[in-house]
Amino acid sequence: MIQKILKEEPNNTEAQGLLLLAEGDFLRQVYTSDFSRQAVPKILVAPEKMDLEGIGAQEGFVLSRINGEWDIESILSICPFREADCLRMIKTLLDKGLIGF
Repeated sequence: MIQKILKEEPNNTEAQGLLLLAEGDFLRQVYTSDFSRQAVPKILVAPEKMDLEGIGAQEGFVLSRINGEWDIESILSICPFREADCLRMIKTLLDKGLIGF
């Protein structure tokens, strides 16, 4: 919702501040309950059995960087997305059962 406001009003300082607060809360939640920066994600589904329906191009990009060797911090360092957005995509892949730790 905040991102939608910022798309329409990029200079809205109140929305920018709210985005930083919301992202900070999200990052703390992900890192304390879902995985750590040192966790190494692995693909759980064979490529020929992978259902990519509902996976967008950005999630596909993140998925293609998961090789069973790189930790979350390494993946974040090579992804061109904001940390919160990248973590949201990783969490989506985790929730869909495509990856695990």
